[in-house]
Amino acid sequence: MFFLPLNTTREVGFMLKLSKKVEYGLMAVLHMDAARGHGLVTSKEIAEAYDIPSELLGKVLQKLAKAEIVESVQGSRGGYELSRPLEELTLGQVVQWLDGPVNIVPCCDGSTTCRQHATCNIKNPVQQIQEDVVDYISGLSLGRFRAQKVVRELRL
Repeated sequence: MFFLPLNTTREVGFMLKLSKKVEYGLMAVLHMDAARGHGLVTSKEIAEAYDIPSELLGKVLQKLAKAEIVESVQGSRGGYELSRPLEELTLGQVVQWLDGPVNIVPCCDGSTTCRQHATCNIKNPVQQIQEDVVDYISGLSLGRFRAQKVVRELRL
């Protein structure tokens, strides 16, 4: 599930955040975009470039390949590349495949295990916020994540 640890410290306040799997997936996808036209990139290359645990990155890349966000090429000269341009991919796709459905509170997935489920007076507004968040990330192109300075530095 995508969502989202809540940090309630006084310094930060209420915060929603992406999981590490999603962060690593985005880093990998952006790295592949920067390398586009220069051949495949390996899991090892990405892990070393961003100090990502290689085993976790391998699992993330497998899920992204299953989702057809990236293509995996097997063999001694194998590696990964984007399946389509970054602008055609969305944050929502990455989140969905790596973390599952977005749920800001447990009842948004239909669960009735909350003690206040029957008497909750915020269920409908929270579910609307949930829909708005899903709509937003589903429409957010990964092309917007491309930072020109970073892309130039990564070019081979």
